[in-house]
Amino acid sequence: MVWAMRYAEVPSQLQLDVSSFQADAIARQGVHSVPGQLCNFNTVESFKNCDKTHILQREGARIWSDIISGAAEERPELLSRFVLLSHGDLKHYVFHYWFGFPALKPPAPIIAAAPRSLASALQEEAALVASACDEWLRPGQVSNAPFWLLAPPAGGESSWRALPLSAWQQLSSGTGGSAGAAGRVLLAASDPSNMPGVPGWPLRNLLLLVATRWHLEQVQVLCVRESRTGRVDPESSFLMEVQLPDIPEAWRSQSDAAGPEAVGWQANAQGKLLPKVMDLGPVMSPHQLAEQAVDLNLRLMRWRAAPSLDTARMSGTKCLLLGAGTLGCAVARTLLAWGVRHITFVDSSTVSFSNPVRQSLYSFNDCLNGGRPKAVAASEALEAIFPSVVSEGVELSIPMPGHPPVTEQQADIMRQELARLDALVSSHDAVFLLTDTRESRWLPAVLAAAHGKVAVTSAVGFDTFLVMRHGGPPPCDADGRSQDASHRLGCYFCNDVVAPVNSTRDRTLDQQCTVARPGLAPVAGALAVELLAAVVQHPQGVNAPPPSSDTNPDASPLGPVPHMIRGQLSGFSQVCMEGRAFSQCTACSAAVVQQYKEHGWDFIHSVIKSPAALEQLTGLAQLQEEAAARWAEDEDEEAQGVEKTGAVQKQEGEGSAGAPPGDEGGGGSGGDEDWTEL
Repeated sequence: MVWAMRYAEVPSQLQLDVSSFQADAIARQGVHSVPGQLCNFNTVESFKNCDKTHILQREGARIWSDIISGAAEERPELLSRFVLLSHGDLKHYVFHYWFGFPALKPPAPIIAAAPRSLASALQEEAALVASACDEWLRPGQVSNAPFWLLAPPAGGESSWRALPLSAWQQLSSGTGGSAGAAGRVLLAASDPSNMPGVPGWPLRNLLLLVATRWHLEQVQVLCVRESRTGRVDPESSFLMEVQLPDIPEAWRSQSDAAGPEAVGWQANAQGKLLPKVMDLGPVMSPHQLAEQAVDLNLRLMRWRAAPSLDTARMSGTKCLLLGAGTLGCAVARTLLAWGVRHITFVDSSTVSFSNPVRQSLYSFNDCLNGGRPKAVAASEALEAIFPSVVSEGVELSIPMPGHPPVTEQQADIMRQELARLDALVSSHDAVFLLTDTRESRWLPAVLAAAHGKVAVTSAVGFDTFLVMRHGGPPPCDADGRSQDASHRLGCYFCNDVVAPVNSTRDRTLDQQCTVARPGLAPVAGALAVELLAAVVQHPQGVNAPPPSSDTNPDASPLGPVPHMIRGQLSGFSQVCMEGRAFSQCTACSAAVVQQYKEHGWDFIHSVIKSPAALEQLTGLAQLQEEAAARWAEDEDEEAQGVEKTGAVQKQEGEGSAGAPPGDEGGGGSGGDEDWTEL
């Protein structure tokens, strides 16, 4: 877009912004759209070494072709074509660019007489001419061309008329008005220059069109300039008589590839014909620089490897991390690398002296004076690493089966913590289960299923790890009964046939602490985040099918989404597995989820006091009784079989002792009957 000149202090600008790439850009008063070509180079070397003369000549040839064919009369903005060469160093925010405005060199110089202001040249008619120009420049007009014709009053009219360039043939032949009026027709140009009496660059190619297409030797040109109010100013606008050169006949042939030479590379601030350089790094906020740099890495992934990757979907995912230990720190750092902006930590412990070497978000100072709360320290560390992250640390103890409250006050605290945890799960998009004990993962698994959230579990042993995503919420009918869930994936507890209980009772120090190889947690944490990224990018989200049943593996830019990833460092191996949801699961079954939705704290309180309540609710108790009965039956059958075997062996021994030599195993049906019975 080119702005008409409004201020005497500065010239108008060629403005490029996001609207420049929209074909239906909204017209504005005093603004004209002109076509251009952007040539962006991937490296600064290719920018410097490109054939700039060829590029400018190519654009000049296009302008000349538009003049010869008459296209420029129908669309005058084609005369103001421009070209922009650019290279952007997006890591350091250094940009090289060079504008070229192709101006066709005429065969001889164009001579202009001394300019006169519109007010002094036309006197009484100046206001009428200015009014006609205002009408042409008014937004909403059919044409937004920067060049037009001004025809004097004809046939008893009192007003000047603004007409497109294509009307020249009618005016000159007398069909569009009186034949004598053509001699007073003015060629108008919206002038971006602020220098008194000196027109701007768009006029050059227009005059060559007039000389070539209309075969004129001279023409009156009105350079239109506006006042600060946005209306044509008769005092600053000026009129001048221009002598045009003769155009060689060979130039007029469309088939002739040789046309006028084009010049017009813009000079830099030092007046040299060299590219301009703009370094935005020093003037940008460091926080903005960090944010742009993080987003750049993600955009490069999309540009180079995964064009359909939706980076905004991942960065907009609100993540809740239950546990701020070794796994929590590893997960949080990887989430930052994915551009995630909202991370909340939940933990009830403090930083100890053994933590900083394994847990990357803590330092030695966090261990002093009894240790800082882990959730708060981790949240502050994330903000120090990446200031644009929205992070919060919540000190909260997760109510667990087998850990009942001793007093009414403790029960009330647990009830409040349940309400806080429920609100946190509800307000986040993804939940990471990263706590130390199995029972501490039970309530988060229930809440994730109840709210339909993405849940990812990561657990480590000495040299083994498990990373898995929980399946979607259980489908239930109006009565809360589980419907067909044959394709639903299981959760962390779907392989259990007993309820989670207190696993810390009567444990030695080595049993209470997570003893794992130091490199294991970063691997498991990174895989947990990558698993979330794959789920988020999949069209079905939390209900994404596993690879074995994914009928459209190319639906996600990150490929099929596994259910479980199990690995071990002893053999440096890794395998993807999957398991269906267990209808009697103690965490994600329809019975448990429905019971929580209906009774809330009362249900959780009963499970905390007696985990066996879960087994009764889900039918596991009955399953255990049936299994015990079957086991006892099998033991009885085995014992009876042993007794019968001994009796047979005894009978065979007696018969052999009294039998004649050579009659072993024969001589009647007694032996066959014994073996048949056995």
